[in-house]
Order: sequence, then structure tokens, then C-alpha cells
Amino acid sequence: MISLGQTMISREHRDVFKDGVAMRIGTRAFDILDILLRHQGQLVSKELILQSVWPDTVVEENNLQVHISALRKALGNDRERIRTVPGRGYVLLGGESVDAHNPPHNHARTPSMLHGISCHHRLPARIALLGRQALLDEVSNALAEGCALVTLIGPGGVGKTALAAELGQTLLDAGTTPVYFVPLAQLQCAELLLEAFASAVGVDCSGGDPDLQGLIRCLQQQPGLIILDNCEHLVESVASLLEVILRGAPAVRAVATSREPLRIAGERSLQVPPLDVPELNASRETILRSASAQLFLRQWRALDSHLTADGKAELDDYSVELVGEICRRLDGMPLALEMAAARACALGLYQLVASLDGSLHMLSASLRTAPPRQQTLQASLAWSLRLLGREERTVLRRLAELDGRFTLERACDALQRTRLPRACIMDCIVRLATKSLLMVSAQGPFRFYRMLGTTRACLLIASAHDTASTETHAPRAQDYDAPSALATLQSIRAVPAGPDGYHARHQRALAIGR
Repeated sequence: MISLGQTMISREHRDVFKDGVAMRIGTRAFDILDILLRHQGQLVSKELILQSVWPDTVVEENNLQVHISALRKALGNDRERIRTVPGRGYVLLGGESVDAHNPPHNHARTPSMLHGISCHHRLPARIALLGRQALLDEVSNALAEGCALVTLIGPGGVGKTALAAELGQTLLDAGTTPVYFVPLAQLQCAELLLEAFASAVGVDCSGGDPDLQGLIRCLQQQPGLIILDNCEHLVESVASLLEVILRGAPAVRAVATSREPLRIAGERSLQVPPLDVPELNASRETILRSASAQLFLRQWRALDSHLTADGKAELDDYSVELVGEICRRLDGMPLALEMAAARACALGLYQLVASLDGSLHMLSASLRTAPPRQQTLQASLAWSLRLLGREERTVLRRLAELDGRFTLERACDALQRTRLPRACIMDCIVRLATKSLLMVSAQGPFRFYRMLGTTRACLLIASAHDTASTETHAPRAQDYDAPSALATLQSIRAVPAGPDGYHARHQRALAIGR
């Protein structure tokens, strides 16, 4: 039990008692209270609470304020123990353990307990990369040629962290330079950035707060590669601090993963694209050679006990066609392909393709240890949406209604009903493209935009849910398709439907083979 003045809290049983009487606390409100209890005496940002309590949903900040008010009301005279830090978050003061088996918390902030970030950072588990060697070589060459910072940019789930980790592990294996890995996704407070850097480099902070000059001196003596993972939610603070460090320790090199560039001197941004996908009607060999198919099959074989782990002989031609269709539907996005592979274990390829029409957003992580923002495609999108302003969200949701690639003029026409000025729409499109929520392609002096099918499907389904209570119009089936999937769907639907159709086609193929 934890005591907050006259209030007693059982985290184990999720109960709150006031003067011995059980209080009624909503599920979300207790989730918020539990987060504050785990970070007693520390600032807990609004972003951390929103991400933890609503990992798969985008909610307005006033929703959080409602639950905080409910908590304060339940605490009564102890309401002042929840302090608001304007514009930043909340702090819970004065909790004490009253259980002999649960000693009082030490609220002093130490380097080894920094919002889940440990002092000794290890690179993420190594996974053999597929289709990334050319990009890996480009990053290595840029650093070797004197580039101080390479920022790997791209949408969530495209594989930026895996690429950076592979580069770091290669350097460690070669023993040529130290590698300092700084995971930032769990760090919600910019004031703790310096401590995170110092912890990764191994600077002793036991005497108090870290010293920037001490950190720079350490890096001057032992320069290496700093890998900054997931910078987008703290991009301005990360950019400012990193620029000072690189200026003070010019031999240091850095690789950052982010959904947008850091925009500092000496930076080179490299787009991490989705994996290549096979064209419609591609041959069996072409499909199996594509990096997206190889990733899907590798994950599927690893999880499905019905498949052999080696060779491709058990896949008939129709199954290979379906694998190609899955890769196209998911735009070659590694995270989505891995999630789909886990789903294929129970559904099989045929039903998996059929299910992607209306439940693309339901794909969930194949790894139980995946971070919350990568547990579902909806959670990955929610992580990005929280970094957008209201106008950017409005523009993004309207653009999801456009199928395929589009021009700026078409986008402005589609957004007329929002009554946003054209200049505002242009600024929003620029920012959405910068933040990897719109893909940009060039044709001479012109630029074209498109939204990844996974992003588009999640936005359309979320919009349908938001308006379901007030509108009777149901989203059209094609609204859930990937931008390039209409022709593909026609091709797939031309194939005899269902298991019986599959067997009939399979028997015809065998007969022709004889």
C-alpha cells in the first residue's frame, strides 16, 4: 500500500481508499495515477501519459485534464499532491510505502533510473537486414568522408532503428571506434537529454547533475559514433544539444533516426524507403527475390509451425502470388510485414489477403517486447499524430481521402471544405512531407505526393469510427485499399474465390504441368 496523506492506494489491486472507504476511480484515471506513482517526485510529461494510457488512440489534451480533475476530486484534501507544471506535465508529491515488503521509494534522480533508460545502453538485437546494403554503404561512406551527422528519416516502422543498429554493430565488431547508443523514445522530458547523453557515454553523474563540458571532454578523449534513436518528439532540443557537442568534439560522428531531419550544420539526411515490392503479375522468381517477400517469408516461417524453416518448395505458385499481393498491400513496410506474418500463422495467406481489406489497422506486433508505439499500426500512426498541430491533422485526414499520388492543386481542391487558406494548406503539406507522413516523388521541376497505404487505411478507419455516431454513411470498401491496390484487387478477385476455387486452379496447373 502507498500512503498519500489520508489516502491509501493499492497498485496491485487498483484500489483507492479514503479514511478506510473505497473510492470509485475510473480505469483511465487509475492508469494515470499509477504512472504518477511510478515517477513520484519527478515531472511526468503530458506526452508520456497520453502515450502510456492511450497507446492506440489519438486523444485531445482536455481528455487528460478531465481525468486529472477526477483524481484530484477523489484525493480530497490531498488534491494538492498532484502539481501541474504549466505547459509540461504533472508531478506527484509525498507518496510513502506502508508495506514492509515494499520499502519507501527513493525519489532522488539517479543516472541508473532515468525514465526507463539504463546507464549501459546496448544496441537492439541484431537482425539480418534485407535490401538495405546500398543504403548502409551510403551511410558508412558519408561518415567516412567527414559528414558529422547522418539522419535516417522515414515513417514509423520502415526500419530506421534496425539500419542504425546494424551500422553500430558493424563498427563494434571491427573494434575501430566506440559506439554510444542513446534511446530517446521513452525520454519525454527535454531537460533530461543531457543526462541521457552522459549515461550513454559513461560519464559518472553520481556527484550530481551531468556537466556538458565534462561530457564534451570525455568525447574529446574517446571520440566515437553516437546513435540517437527516435528523435522526432524532442527534435529541437536534440538538435541544439547535439550541435554543441559536435562543435566541441569535432572527431565525434553521429547517426540519428527520426521522422524528420534535425536541420543542424553538417547534417546529411537520407530517406529510408520501404522495401522493394514485386510488380503486379511478376514471375514467381521475381516475387521471391524481392526484399519485402523475403522479410515476410522469414518471419512467417519463424512463427508458423506448419512451415519448414528452409527452402521454398512447399509454396505453390498461387501462394507466391498471394505473398506478392501482401507485399504490395503493405507497401513493403517492414513493421507491417512482420505483423502480417504473425497473422498468417492463424489465417493462412488467402484469408490474410482478404482480411487486409477492412482490418489493416488491426495488425499487431509479432514480438511481445516491441515498444508500445509499435504494438499496432494504429499506435505507430498515433505516435506521429501527436507531433502534429491541429491544422496539420486536419489536412492529413482530408488527404487520406485521395487515392494514389496527387499534386498540390488536387490537394488544395480536396481541402476547400476545410476553409483553410491556400498558404496554410501548402505549409501543412510541406510539414507533413518533412515529417515522413507524405511520400514525395519528383518529375522534372514538379513534385507529387502520396500517402502510404498503411497510413491511409488507419486514418480512414479512425475517421469512420469518429463519425460513426453521427453519420449513417459507411466508408466504401475501396477507402481501405492501399493507393495502388484497385487494379491489384481486380486481378486477385479474378482468381477463383475461396478454398474450392483455389483447389480447382491448383488442379488445372498440375494438369498443364503433366
